Amino acid sequence: MSSPTASAHVLHAAIAPASVLVDERRALYRLAAGLLAPGTELSDNLLDHPITRYEIGRALAGGGELDLERVHRAAAVRVRDAGLPVVADPQAAGLIEAPLRIVAPPGASPEPLTEADGERFEAALRIVADGVRLLRRLAPETADDLLAHVSMLAVLSKETSGGVVSASSRYVPGIVLIDEPSTPLEVAEALVHEGAHEKFFDLAITKEFLDARAEDVEEFENSWSHARWPLEQTFAAWHAYSLLAQFARSCGDERPGPFSLLPKARERADEIGRWLTDHEDDLRPDARWLLGALTGRETAAEPTGFDRGTPIGHHVSFRVLPDVRSERSVTGRTVVGRPVSPPEIFWLDADASRVLDLLADGQSLCFRDLLGAAGWNEGPGSAAHRLTVALRLLMAASIIEPVS
Repeated sequence: MSSPTASAHVLHAAIAPASVLVDERRALYRLAAGLLAPGTELSDNLLDHPITRYEIGRALAGGGELDLERVHRAAAVRVRDAGLPVVADPQAAGLIEAPLRIVAPPGASPEPLTEADGERFEAALRIVADGVRLLRRLAPETADDLLAHVSMLAVLSKETSGGVVSASSRYVPGIVLIDEPSTPLEVAEALVHEGAHEKFFDLAITKEFLDARAEDVEEFENSWSHARWPLEQTFAAWHAYSLLAQFARSCGDERPGPFSLLPKARERADEIGRWLTDHEDDLRPDARWLLGALTGRETAAEPTGFDRGTPIGHHVSFRVLPDVRSERSVTGRTVVGRPVSPPEIFWLDADASRVLDLLADGQSLCFRDLLGAAGWNEGPGSAAHRLTVALRLLMAASIIEPVS
């Protein structure tokens, strides 16, 4: 395939800088926690914690009520600083049970090394710290871009890991698990690989990447193991291999180990990228754009937006449904939700966010008044079209309703 025109960290920032992406993710989880357990207020540190995000995700998926006791218990897990928080608590196997269980190969029961393992843990911690420093020296922009999405790292003991080299899970986002490392480069590679996944997890829940159709489209079969992957896993794998291929060019004389993916990353990224390009109609706009930018080719034209449909009368008034809740990110983007079971959550674009602001505090406004208050500088026809699109999007999501 063609060479990418820019480094991944530049392309990621064109969608959203890491700090913005993290803030938008927090806004989503903050809203979700309030919908699941009204009155709940969680700090940014708690919102970033992998177990908090797992528990919120489980409840949103219909897996029961939000277990705040478990959230606060897991948040107390002791960590050590190695350039990243590394799980050190002797009770960690119980406190981070979910990610250990989810990534476990058949027949394995991974256990983290902790301070209870004495010098063995301390030696692993030193290699992790050296690996973080190596990544920051070889690829500082990549490190800043990816490590912002890694909240915690756990080192697995070799005799229990079942061969896991590194792992992460969209069900428990924010935590990276690595096998007991031998060299700093192993750690650096694992952080690029899994950090790319963590970046993708945040992109997927805040931007236009995939929708419900992704679960039903054709699966990809890779040539090296003949594993079959659904679209989300395929995109995540392509993204990780693409970033590993770029990192490999930064490694200079550093010698990868026998299980390294760095020598294979470019070939595998190209294979997956060709398949994704053939199936780009199944991707949402931001995913299509990133695919095109990282492969160095143009993608199909962007969609023209929400269908305008029948014009809305200028005297029709609207109001926000009383059970709608919202959170605003630092960028002004708004995430809204309704406390049904399970809760429904939507990201709004700038125009829909503006309309929601104008309808705040239970007031109702007619189309004409909304148009005047929106402050859009386009000509009357273009501004009316923007308002129509925004109103129809909000009505389709059951966020607003017309007032008779």
